[in-house]
Amino acid sequence: DIAAITVTALGGLSTDNVAALSTDQTAALKTTQVVALKTGQIAALTSDQVVALTSSQVAALTSTQISALSTDNVAALSTDQVAALNSKTVAALSSAQIGALTSDQAEALTSAQIAALDSADIAALASEDIATFSTAEIAAITATALAGLTTDNVAALSTDQAAALKTSQIAALKSAQIAALTSDQVAALTTSQVGTLSSTQIAVLSTDNVAALSTDQVAALNSKTVAALSSTQIDAMSSAQAEALTTAQVAALGSAQLAAFASEDLGTFSTADIAAISVTALTGLSTDNLAALSTDQAAALKTTQVAALSTAQIGALTSDQVAALTSAQIAALTSTQLTALSTDNVAALTTDQVAALSTKVIGALSSDQIDAMSTDQVEALTSAQVAALDSADIAALSTDDLATFSTADIAAISTSALAGLSSDDILSLSSDQLLAVTTAQVDALDDSQVEAIIAAYQAI
Repeated sequence: DIAAITVTALGGLSTDNVAALSTDQTAALKTTQVVALKTGQIAALTSDQVVALTSSQVAALTSTQISALSTDNVAALSTDQVAALNSKTVAALSSAQIGALTSDQAEALTSAQIAALDSADIAALASEDIATFSTAEIAAITATALAGLTTDNVAALSTDQAAALKTSQIAALKSAQIAALTSDQVAALTTSQVGTLSSTQIAVLSTDNVAALSTDQVAALNSKTVAALSSTQIDAMSSAQAEALTTAQVAALGSAQLAAFASEDLGTFSTADIAAISVTALTGLSTDNLAALSTDQAAALKTTQVAALSTAQIGALTSDQVAALTSAQIAALTSTQLTALSTDNVAALTTDQVAALSTKVIGALSSDQIDAMSTDQVEALTSAQVAALDSADIAALSTDDLATFSTADIAAISTSALAGLSSDDILSLSSDQLLAVTTAQVDALDDSQVEAIIAAYQAI
């Protein structure tokens, strides 16, 4: 009889009469009749009547009708009835109705239905509701709707659910949501997901979360994102994570970030990584960290990097590091830098390194540094370098050192520098060296030096 009522006639059924229908009568309504029910009539249905509806009847409900259901009636829907709702109808559910769903009902939602939810709907779901979502359902949440995920709900996601988020979803997460991730969730992210993180997002990761990143995840970070890491985040990284950094990532580091690395972290950097450090960032390298670089790492520094080192950094170099520098690196040293080298470091220079020093740099050496040079190093000096020495430098040379000078070297000594030659120095000169002394040089000698050179000539 109920099924025989025309759609038109059904419109005359009062809300009291609708509420008085038995569950069998309600279940007997044809889908065309259900669709014809007015919102007032839908709102008059009791929970028992709603439960009695077939999946076909529920599927026939329109968006306008579903929005008229009370929260009690929504909570009364069976899991089969929930699964039968079409996506458009689900999208019409209010946040209050979504909030009324039980965990079992939430679990019954399909991926297509979840994709229809908006941010207010997602925000209305409890953590235990979202916990029922499959990985496919998590991936179905739109980037816009994901904004409704509370920080508590983010933190409640399983590691599988976190790993199921699409890169577009990861990119849409707000800073607060990223900050709410647990270390286990961060560790579960794929390299593609990590590579999607923006500078703003990476900046809010806790130090524990940064420390939880795998080496593959660290290597997957884009360079711009690495540049956004704070010094405290860098400090939280392990040596294994530091070693995982790519050359491009190292090149993106700033001075404060470089300063945050421990010596053992920097020790994992390849020679290519060392060469990739920007000149600006290099200023953040502490003297202890600089002294801890291997000889290969020191030799890998570009000439522009060497030229940018402060005097304190130059002074921190070990003798082994100095000896490992290439001739090109040595040639890049400024006068100010070279004067910062200890006498031990000067003594560690190879003959090729000595010969590579510019005349300006040679002229800046202190008499103590000249005195620290070995006979072999002095012999490596070019005539142009000798010409740059002043009287204090010449005075610092021993007779053995002077004996290594070629005739051209002797002739190159400036007239002002000759004042550094003692009588004993002049008397130690060989006959060839004496013959190389120019007239201008003789004219510049003082009386005692002239007497010494005459005595030297007589001794030939």
